[in-house]
Amino acid sequence: MAAIDFFGLFFLGLGPGLAFFIVLIARKSFLVLLALFSAFLWLIVLLVTSAIFRGFVPLDPEQGPYAGMLIASVVIEELTRYGAWRMHRKTLEVFDVMARNSGHRFSLLDKLYMATAWGYGHGACHAVFFFLSFLPLTTNDGTYYLSVCPQMSIFLVGALYSLSFGMILTCLMIIAFDGYVSKNWVHVAAAPVIHCGASMLTLLNFQQGGCVPSMSTLLAIGGVLVVYTVGLCWRKANAA
Repeated sequence: MAAIDFFGLFFLGLGPGLAFFIVLIARKSFLVLLALFSAFLWLIVLLVTSAIFRGFVPLDPEQGPYAGMLIASVVIEELTRYGAWRMHRKTLEVFDVMARNSGHRFSLLDKLYMATAWGYGHGACHAVFFFLSFLPLTTNDGTYYLSVCPQMSIFLVGALYSLSFGMILTCLMIIAFDGYVSKNWVHVAAAPVIHCGASMLTLLNFQQGGCVPSMSTLLAIGGVLVVYTVGLCWRKANAA
């Protein structure tokens, strides 16, 4: 049963992301390297953020202190996103020059692939940091529940968090990068607002039975963002 729990939760939380990697990212070696670099960058950001808040733990088990921590973490990540965009823009300039010198064209579709790799690294890092790191505990006998969330085990909540934020963070990177390129300030503003809102939704886990509406809403947000982002990329690719 322990093996079933482990692999069931593994494929629920990480399976869709792995399938996405195999189908899209792994087809181009440069995208693999970019996704790995992105994941490494975000891992450093999360480690630095954890070190900053290390002096404040343990926090009171209330929504207020955790809300402040989440808002500060989102601010740090959004500043990093802008820094990633600056690196992305410099990389595109180099590639455009190389493409012109070789008689080729660095297409808009290639740029969308790169934005996707940046976002995939962000989502993958969150999955490893907040889910995969404690998944081996499922190999023990029994499982863990919180008294305020008897409907779902801690591991199931972690798997659904990994799945939902994998979709959310990947899509928000594409939307934000498109906003910076096209000067679409709605897209630029949407990324931090949705990111902060999704993070705040996790505070529902403090409420009795709040894990069910929290995870359900996060999955819905992720699904809507996927549909919107696919439509955005389709329109951009056809207009190119």
